[in-house]
Amino acid sequence: MGKRVKRIDVYAKPKRVLFLFSLIIRTFAHFARKKEKARIVRLGEIPKPPYLLIANHSSFMDIYAGLGAIGWHRSYWVCAIEEFIDKFFVCTHSGIIPRRRFVNDPKCSLMMMDILKKRKKILVIFPEARYSFDGKPERIDKGLAKLAKACKVPIVFMDCHGHYLREPQWSDHVVREVPLLAEMRCLIDKKQVLDLSIEAIDREIEKAFDGDEERYQLERNFLITYPKRAEGLERILYKCPHCGTEFEMSSSGEVLRCDHCRAEYRLNENGTLSRLDGEGKFTLISQWYEWEKECVRQEVNAGEYHFEDEVRVEHLEGVGVGFSVMQGHYRLIHYSDGEMIIKGDDGTMLRREPLQSYAIHIDYGYHDKGPCVDFSIPGETYFAYPLNKAKALTKIHFAVETIYDKLKGEIAK
Repeated sequence: MGKRVKRIDVYAKPKRVLFLFSLIIRTFAHFARKKEKARIVRLGEIPKPPYLLIANHSSFMDIYAGLGAIGWHRSYWVCAIEEFIDKFFVCTHSGIIPRRRFVNDPKCSLMMMDILKKRKKILVIFPEARYSFDGKPERIDKGLAKLAKACKVPIVFMDCHGHYLREPQWSDHVVREVPLLAEMRCLIDKKQVLDLSIEAIDREIEKAFDGDEERYQLERNFLITYPKRAEGLERILYKCPHCGTEFEMSSSGEVLRCDHCRAEYRLNENGTLSRLDGEGKFTLISQWYEWEKECVRQEVNAGEYHFEDEVRVEHLEGVGVGFSVMQGHYRLIHYSDGEMIIKGDDGTMLRREPLQSYAIHIDYGYHDKGPCVDFSIPGETYFAYPLNKAKALTKIHFAVETIYDKLKGEIAK
């Protein structure tokens, strides 16, 4: 008989945070911030625990900043379930709560309420649940106001600047020298949480997440001189704005080019884009990114969107084992109506409903295994690695959000 695999129990009651583990982790985070000359600034008075700490999310540096911002107060963090694979003991004794990304889970909400109401500790959440791809915030969870109001706790916001520019998710993960700043402030105090409506609190949270890393760089006028700074941009800027061809973009050094029509753009040291061989369409990465999103929206509305490819499927087994490759041949299909399935030649059928969540997580290179789609469903997590169309991940990311909005709009009507 094979060794029994220990499953990661997302409903296990969070253990008490061990002081020794907390000391080691905070010490490590302190030296990581010191090495990067990362600054933490507290704006105004920060309430005593319990409170809900929310923050934007661009890189792992956000976690180091969060540990410094809350000081020596004990805290609990909501984290992606796959982080427990090889760090189970550390995670379970450090206040980490595992969760599957973009899966509705009322029981997890009850656990978070327990942290705030009964244990009266700090609960840290990154509401975007994935890293920003273009330096602007991704869509955030709408349940934060309800959680704070139910627990009658203030909401504290940490705004991280420079973390995206230091190590963009689309890049080759070579760290750039960038001034790092985390600003912490009480966004909504306890009295306001009690007095304001859920809708009003949601509006304040959305305003707080109105960050822009490109603007941060331009306003502070610093340069990123890394000579290969454009490499990997084709992962998010996959469509040529001149000839309209998709997935034929490539990059080298500081240049992004279309291999179909040969249009070339330079990523300048100040973060702007300039065309090298004619008049350009965009001057910022975020403008190009938003244009692609609009193109996908038009495809969805016209019923023309469709994705299908052969994939390697890995299933999250448990602690120590991690992901195991599922034997057989599989296809990942994303229909224009939003249904996403993984279909196996042995009759396997995994289904992700279009209204399961407003977003999906993608990874451009999970543990050097290649680009993948996080196909999480209630109770299980699968990672699907496209074998022929790996450059389409960002488009899938856009399509999931667009189809969700369309279906929600139709229901509202």
